[in-house]
Amino acid sequence: MINYNSYKNFAIILFALVLWSSSINCSKTERNYYTNVDSYIVDQLANKKVIMVGDFAHGHPLPYISLIFLLDKWIDKVSRAESKNYNIALILEADTQEVAKLSEFIESGNWEPFIDYWLPYNTMEWLEFCAELRSLKLHIDSLNTNKHLPAKISFNIFGGEPYNNFDYPQSLQLSEEEGLKYFVQIRDSLSAKNIIEYLKNNNRKAILFYGNLHLIKNYVSKNIAGALPDSESYGYYLAYYLKKEFGQDSVLTINQRFVNESTIKNSPFAAAKDSNIFVYSKDIPWSNLRPENFDGYILRHEQPSPARSLSYIFSKNVITADIKRMQFINEYLPGYLAKGYYGKAEESLKLLTGKNYNSINQWSAWIKNNNYDGFLRLESNEFKNDIYKAYYEDSSDQKTKLMLLELGFGPGIMQQQLISKEEWENVWKEVLPQIKYLNEVGLLWIGTAEEKQKAERYLSAVVGGVKVEERLEPQDYLKLFRKHYWNVNY
Repeated sequence: MINYNSYKNFAIILFALVLWSSSINCSKTERNYYTNVDSYIVDQLANKKVIMVGDFAHGHPLPYISLIFLLDKWIDKVSRAESKNYNIALILEADTQEVAKLSEFIESGNWEPFIDYWLPYNTMEWLEFCAELRSLKLHIDSLNTNKHLPAKISFNIFGGEPYNNFDYPQSLQLSEEEGLKYFVQIRDSLSAKNIIEYLKNNNRKAILFYGNLHLIKNYVSKNIAGALPDSESYGYYLAYYLKKEFGQDSVLTINQRFVNESTIKNSPFAAAKDSNIFVYSKDIPWSNLRPENFDGYILRHEQPSPARSLSYIFSKNVITADIKRMQFINEYLPGYLAKGYYGKAEESLKLLTGKNYNSINQWSAWIKNNNYDGFLRLESNEFKNDIYKAYYEDSSDQKTKLMLLELGFGPGIMQQQLISKEEWENVWKEVLPQIKYLNEVGLLWIGTAEEKQKAERYLSAVVGGVKVEERLEPQDYLKLFRKHYWNVNY
């Protein structure tokens, strides 16, 4: 005979167990991704030595800004005693000389020697990032004056690379095959050695910001350009060496990828909607992302916006820097990297001047005998015709389209279907103000004294007038451009 009361009690207990089990499973389902990405990653510093965050587009704004957001979250947490990791190193894909120049700027705020070191290469977004790092350092200095802060915040920047190409120019004269063999067999092991030695000597934890590939933890093919046989193309990237030294669980490698709305909608992460999310690799459903190579992913929904090359800024300073670099590089031709850098400088000179000289002496003589005015060049029919010709000369030339995108054209310029010649005049009228605006922002950073004054007046008028006490910095104008023309909030 069944005891009804006993059965009733058993049923209640069973129902409670089912609810408890369901809540665990539900919680587990919800925890297969994290929407508070920056906060979650900062929290992982509690039990990690190194967090490696992928730079998913070298020189572009979003990777830089996302790193600044992460560092801001770290500062916020330690200042409110929500994190005990007060000593952090930011490790960049740069060498000690490059970081020394960056550190000098961060301390002094003086752009000129820093700009002179980089011209004509790198991007305006790199300069924006450096300005943000200086602001971050000043914020830390301010917080450290607070007597109630549990501990002083220490933030250092370190460059892990063994050298850069201009302070060790022998690298410029390597053939493509020699350069690839160095990349496959040697480079990341040397970077790892530098980083390991630094972290051990300074007793710090690190946030490391390197290209996504360097975060691969497995033995893989590194033959990016396809110029090596398979037998010579396999090797390890930086993550492998750091994990081997500090332990598999002490190094967290985080790839970053853009994922479109439709992909997210049809995935286990649909509830995240338009939030960026952190996902461990075991929960990634897409094999084409090669999740086995990384510990986790940040899946991003933001629209990417392009970088702006310093070599495309219409300034006399860029022209003289182009010529100076070509003179330096000429000694190392026909090396593979030397040809690339030389060609970039030559391309810059042709765009900025409309001339097509074949020798460094001709370029030097031209700039010496001409009072260059980049703004007049931008407004000239000659420039419009040069751009028109470049666009239509080879409709499949992605390099030219990328150049136009950097100058200020919208993303539609990358489409395979060409703008009709009838439409070109209307498109040009819309795009030219954007090209001029970006150019004047660049001049605020790298222009001559006269060019900077003209740029300040132009930009002040464009944004509706700026009072002296409310003067905008170049990075502020750059953010306004992205917000207005690209509709992004970074």
